[in-house]
Amino acid sequence: MINAEANKKNNAPYILKTVGLTKKFPGVIALNNVSLRIGYKEIHAIVGENGAGKSTFCNLITGVYQPDMGKIHLFGEEVSFSSPSHSLKSGISMVYQERTLLPFLTGAQNICLGREPSNLFFINEKEIRRWADDIRKQLGVSIPLDIPVGKLTPGIQQMIEILRAFSHNPKLLILDEPTASLGEGEIEPFLEFIKNVTETMDISIIFISHKLDEVFSIADKISVFADGRKVVTKIKSEITQDECIRLMIRRDLRQIGIEVDEHAERCEKPFLQVGDCNYDNAPHTLDFTVHKGEVVGMYGLVGSGRTECIEAIYGIRSAKHMDIKVNGKGLKNPTPYSMLKKGLVLVPESRDQALFNLFNLKENISIFALGKLNTGIFRTIDTKKEKRLSVDIADKSNVKYTDIIQSIEELSGGNKQKAIIGRSLAVDDMELIILDEPTRGIDLGAKEEIYILIRRIAEKDNKAVLVISSELPELLNICDRLYVFHEGNIVEEFARADFSKMEILNCALGRGKGGNNIEKDKRQI
Repeated sequence: MINAEANKKNNAPYILKTVGLTKKFPGVIALNNVSLRIGYKEIHAIVGENGAGKSTFCNLITGVYQPDMGKIHLFGEEVSFSSPSHSLKSGISMVYQERTLLPFLTGAQNICLGREPSNLFFINEKEIRRWADDIRKQLGVSIPLDIPVGKLTPGIQQMIEILRAFSHNPKLLILDEPTASLGEGEIEPFLEFIKNVTETMDISIIFISHKLDEVFSIADKISVFADGRKVVTKIKSEITQDECIRLMIRRDLRQIGIEVDEHAERCEKPFLQVGDCNYDNAPHTLDFTVHKGEVVGMYGLVGSGRTECIEAIYGIRSAKHMDIKVNGKGLKNPTPYSMLKKGLVLVPESRDQALFNLFNLKENISIFALGKLNTGIFRTIDTKKEKRLSVDIADKSNVKYTDIIQSIEELSGGNKQKAIIGRSLAVDDMELIILDEPTRGIDLGAKEEIYILIRRIAEKDNKAVLVISSELPELLNICDRLYVFHEGNIVEEFARADFSKMEILNCALGRGKGGNNIEKDKRQI
């Protein structure tokens, strides 16, 4: 096993060094020739837009993926990790943005999960508690260890994740958006804890965040990623926040011929109107509208609350209060069924949540139109009519397939997505379609076709379209208007004539138009 003593033997000045690290997926180069060095007892921040390559880089150095090209050196020796457990045993530990705790277990039990000491056939709970307490004392934190973590605040849950990572005695700790779910009062103590850890212990930290204020308060060095490449690495004192933003903004997507009629008339009366809402035990200022005939975008960085907002509006996420009007009429206690009956269709972020893998293409397309297809006394499905409808929708949506009854699993990701979007038009009285990350994981050619389909739904079919996307260039290409999320609230609206990458990204970062910090007011949590 590799250990820190190898460094002394090899006189390596860095704990981690990558050379030309490259990872390709079908249709995209996720990481392109990245060379990076992480020093000892260093907090090294990696910043970049969604899709810049940050997660792919971390997945390579933790053994989730294997590189197509390039080398990884750890403690001065070249390594090749076959799995995350291999990386973990070598001294690299990662705390992911999404919680991996089991809510019904205590803090101590979560910290020792998978490595519980036992006496013969029984887990030694006293030893678990003692081990967890030793780690807690080592890090100098005061958090409860005997309470189920599901009852603890996000800040304490995050600390338990950190303690679990430290239980593996790491030399390199990767923190992925560690403050995304923390409350306002929890962030500063957490950042102080991280700084104290590197000052008092033999450990280096990779700190991944979109929050530049936090990055500049904690980091020793900053690397900016864009388009799968490392653009620059600088000591914090040698770079400004504005320069980071300029480097983070990716080049425009290639021109794909998407024409937006900026003078097209839209319905005066909004089809969907949303005001202040309360869900996840917190108030949220939303205040947005969507009209028929337009494409409206929702942009925000990781953890900004876009998907949570839509889930609450659509009745998937429980809420205490929802100020929603559909076609001018107030709506209380929305449910997916009631929203569907009112003509609102949600296409979720994950295709797996939208497809029936055991059904063929025809059945997946026609599933939303069964009311039109049932005939006769016994309400059986008219199979000929079902086939005609499915073929018509597939062709209009430009789905590439060999047979309408082929398995849905045989289609590419892009063609699955086009089928999902296209079938939404078969919903009785469909008036608004909500698309959450509609082009995630598909290549540029398929993206182009989906962009054209989205504009057609708005302009030709006169429907309302709401698009949630982490791809800012995507939204700038296809949207008539755009709302920006920050910390669960909508903080700004942009009309197409006013689209500005710099201003939109500033708002998403919480800095407001022109880079000024957004005032802390009643709206913020």
